Amino acid sequence: MKINEEILLEAEKRALAVPPLKGSVLGEPAKIIGAIGEVLFEKFIKDNGLTVRKEEGEQERYNHDFVVDEKFKVEVKTKDRSVPPKGYYDCSVFNTSLKNQKPDYFYFISLLKKKDILVPEAKFTEGFMLGATDLFTLYRKGDSWKEGEVDARNGKVIPADCQSIEIYNLIGNDDFINILKKESHGTVRDGVRKLQSITSH
Repeated sequence: MKINEEILLEAEKRALAVPPLKGSVLGEPAKIIGAIGEVLFEKFIKDNGLTVRKEEGEQERYNHDFVVDEKFKVEVKTKDRSVPPKGYYDCSVFNTSLKNQKPDYFYFISLLKKKDILVPEAKFTEGFMLGATDLFTLYRKGDSWKEGEVDARNGKVIPADCQSIEIYNLIGNDDFINILKKESHGTVRDGVRKLQSITSH
């Protein structure tokens, strides 16, 4: 999805309204990255004929960013990359977030950035809508990492304890939208039933 001036202006307005980030692994740049991701996600959901509402509840907003179709709680995770994402790249949720966040779905977005651009917002040219996962799949198909560990596949040093999942293990966009629409009519996926069974014991 192309990141145009309208998207950037809306994201900048949202980022300015976010209070200083305490304990954020990525620091202040995370505000504009997250804001762009939010705007892209809203557009993606609306373009597919579903409603989306930014969570404003004092407690609820720490658990999830959005409520889709007034039913599904979705937390959007956005990161920047210098190259287009490949299927084996990881999408991560930090354990500090998992302590508080139990949404129905995590949705992941990658922003393609240009180097040597002075204006932070202008460096982002394209957003890749990668897909979603529920908590059950995140743990079943994902990997647990500790801060300081090195991913032998790419030499990356893990910045904080996290749970990661490769892009090709995510629910693709078409399937994600179809799942949301089917669940809106009462169909519940097996993975959701299993997660509910696990967490109820």
